[in-house]
Amino acid sequence: MFSFATFASAGTFRASRLLAKLAFVAAAALSISAPHAAQAQSPVLDKIRSTGTIVLGYRESALPFSFANDKGEPAGYAVDLCLRAAEAARVKLGLKTIKVRWMPLTPQNRIPAVVNGLVDLDCAPNTNSLERQKQVAFSVSHYISTVRMLVRADSGIKSFEDLRGKNVVTSAGSTGDRHVRRLKGQYGFHDIYAKDHGESFLLLESGRAQAFVMDDVLLSGLRARAKDPSQFVIVGPALSIEQNALMMSKADPEWKQLVDQTLASVFAGPQVIALQKQWFQQPIGARNINLALAPSAEVRDAWKHPSDVATE
Repeated sequence: MFSFATFASAGTFRASRLLAKLAFVAAAALSISAPHAAQAQSPVLDKIRSTGTIVLGYRESALPFSFANDKGEPAGYAVDLCLRAAEAARVKLGLKTIKVRWMPLTPQNRIPAVVNGLVDLDCAPNTNSLERQKQVAFSVSHYISTVRMLVRADSGIKSFEDLRGKNVVTSAGSTGDRHVRRLKGQYGFHDIYAKDHGESFLLLESGRAQAFVMDDVLLSGLRARAKDPSQFVIVGPALSIEQNALMMSKADPEWKQLVDQTLASVFAGPQVIALQKQWFQQPIGARNINLALAPSAEVRDAWKHPSDVATE
């Protein structure tokens, strides 16, 4: 019997049937690891064994990777991948049930939450970078995207040269944050930093900012949730290629190995195509939001050749 207890800002819910369906995934991921009866030399796995609980971080507005759905529950592509890792931990440890406690995080507080052990795994489109690797560890990449900017369709903005004297927003602590700080002197725009992606988009939508710099997949998701998506377009050059990954403590290589094995197992079979279609190519939620994004050649290559190497 599987037990899945979730505590988030919107309340508590159970998803035991989902974890039950994931049992075979965990078994496949563990086929090359030690028997589940063995004692893990892992702080995270030891804690999960003793408490019967895993703590997962998520975002409230990073659709389709990680977001709060119409019921206020964590959902998305990265959330589903984390649930598979949770099930793999249950199987490895020989637990009858495992509880999942969700913690909403922002781009700004996610790394401290991981470093301080508040979450065991962060389920979001975290960019794997050499700078961040000094503090945390990353799983193999689960998706590839690029950083660009979202503007109003009638703004006339096509490139960073068009941003002089204008307000440019991004989410504090995100990859967009780094690019905005780097480019503001060159292009003469005013930089604004919001607490999360939802607030960043609100500043663009309300006219307080004229451009929003962020991962293009996240921008597509935020645009799709707007009252009138046709009012917004993604423009400008690709500022960087992002290796999106799950994030965890760098002090626990055994836990990372289990997570990586689980993801590699998902990527090697038909499940990843089903997840891609569910979250990137089909209507999501009561509003039937559809990003209509097919996997790029880079995404398919990341699935075919799992790697945790940062590209920068």
